[in-house]
Amino acid sequence: MHRDIIGFLRCPNGCGEPLELSAEEWVVTRVVSGLLTCNSCGRAFPITDGIACLLPSALTNAQASNDVAGDSIEIEKKRSEMAARDEQVGAYDKMKNLALFGKVEIPVTLAQLKPQPSDLLLEAGCGTGRMTAIFSQKVARLVSVDFSLESLRVCRRKLEAAGIENVDLIQADVCALPFETERFDRVVSCQVLEHLPTPESRARMIAELARVVKSGGRVVLSAYQHSLLTRLFGQKEGMHDGGIPYFRFSRRELSELLGQNLRVRGMTGALVYHYLARCEKEGEIR
Repeated sequence: MHRDIIGFLRCPNGCGEPLELSAEEWVVTRVVSGLLTCNSCGRAFPITDGIACLLPSALTNAQASNDVAGDSIEIEKKRSEMAARDEQVGAYDKMKNLALFGKVEIPVTLAQLKPQPSDLLLEAGCGTGRMTAIFSQKVARLVSVDFSLESLRVCRRKLEAAGIENVDLIQADVCALPFETERFDRVVSCQVLEHLPTPESRARMIAELARVVKSGGRVVLSAYQHSLLTRLFGQKEGMHDGGIPYFRFSRRELSELLGQNLRVRGMTGALVYHYLARCEKEGEIR
């Protein structure tokens, strides 16, 4: 993790205060291990293998009643999915259909995102890094978050093998992002929103993406669509094998959810089983 990212990290426990670094190991300007401490609530967050672990306390079994992550049912579902993602981390890169889909998904997503060489980009829900390396090549800096620490470790190994050095990886909840307000030029989130377990958590994720993007900044997001095919042969809501929840959106549902905090500028269903939405935050367009 680069030292300069510390300046815009904030406590995810609801106080939103800056974090103070006490580093135990450095490699040039990168922090390999250490602690980030909130002087307001007293919570300490570890940095492990260069990854800052900034989950709200409810997801780490501490002080759950005081956390912003949500009610007990939501928290339990999130913990269950975190465990499932960690356990299944070796399977994701072996999914041939996902790799094939990415050949269409990634260029379409980039066309909507229009990243600029000077941008600070947030990738909300990077998983094992299916898109991370490609995003990193389009911007000055990339911050990629996920709540699965094992997925982030796989992503880190991929980036190191490719010699990519402009990415910071953070373990975080997309419903309680540990960043100051209006920090990022652009935000992208692919195939994440549909896996949040409750309507309230999905609304909080969108509110958080809108909070951390700059005024006039662009947010591009994909989510499962409840298409004619899934209406005939699938379910709107359920659980994938392995314990991963899902929710399929109608176009109206997704548009209304995004519209609570962002202006929806376009939405396509051309990705067949996903909608891809291009949104902007109020302000001068970037």
